[in-house]
Amino acid sequence: MIVAASVDNAIRSLFQMMVIVDGETERYEIVDHNSELDSISTGSEEDTKRGDFRTLCKNFKKHIHPADREEFREFTDREHYAGRLGTHVHVSMECRIRHSDRKYYWSELVMCNTAEEDSTAGCDFVFMVRDINERKRAELAREAEDRAILKKLQDKYDKLFEENMTDQQTGCYNRKGLKYYSEIVIEDAKKNDRHLFVCVADLNGLKYLNDTFGHAAGDEAIAVVSSELKNAAPTGSKAVRIGGDEFLLFASIDPDSPEPDEFAVKLDSAIEAYNKSHSNPYKVGASYGWVLLPAKEDMTGLDEYIEIADQKMYEMRVIRDKYRRE
Repeated sequence: MIVAASVDNAIRSLFQMMVIVDGETERYEIVDHNSELDSISTGSEEDTKRGDFRTLCKNFKKHIHPADREEFREFTDREHYAGRLGTHVHVSMECRIRHSDRKYYWSELVMCNTAEEDSTAGCDFVFMVRDINERKRAELAREAEDRAILKKLQDKYDKLFEENMTDQQTGCYNRKGLKYYSEIVIEDAKKNDRHLFVCVADLNGLKYLNDTFGHAAGDEAIAVVSSELKNAAPTGSKAVRIGGDEFLLFASIDPDSPEPDEFAVKLDSAIEAYNKSHSNPYKVGASYGWVLLPAKEDMTGLDEYIEIADQKMYEMRVIRDKYRRE
């Protein structure tokens, strides 16, 4: 008897609350509960140890953290726990419960049959609440550390991924970036009934600048044109350096957007302002051509639209680039 009593006390000490539930009537009796759960209203005014289990759950729910209440409602639904206990020895869930000090602490809720050990038969159930706050907080802390490590790794990967697709001199994307982002932009245009803005641009007289004023002048001109192309481009445009002095812009935009028409004015004005603000013995210039066309259902790349824009760029270059090679 002493051994049985010791075992009973040991079992009770593991749980904050132990409740017997009649499987037929859903009447309950609280076998034991700890003082931290005193604030949870139980039973009737005459008897705080007995009552209807649905009433107990309703009162209990008020002390469950709002984020856990829906899971608690399902967990304490008779059809749910009785059905699962037909094939399981016990079922459980973790949630935060507000204690008498008005703070939330983690607990594990357990429902099990009262039949003999390892049997799923029986008509009565035991509802138990077990304190897992210390273990759960340590677990969440480890998860937070793991997430932080994963985020650092993801950020590092994203950075390397972008660097692999980026032209280091101009900050524009390279041909790898063109392939990766063109697929995304085309798909966006198809899904959202948008048009594709595609622009091809070429720096005027790069060979002349390099041969006459040195490669530093040519590099500066490339930097100016690439920067102003990105600044003038429609919102969301991707800029690609497809050659030494050749650039490509593309974006998925609304067909009635005014940005494509504003692009030329912005770009020409910016390059003109640069030339006026510097005493260079040369002028930086660019030729360009652009199109705004709907995405075709079967298109997988921008080649067709690039050719159209390139032809328009060539027509402008004939006029603007006095150093062009025939």
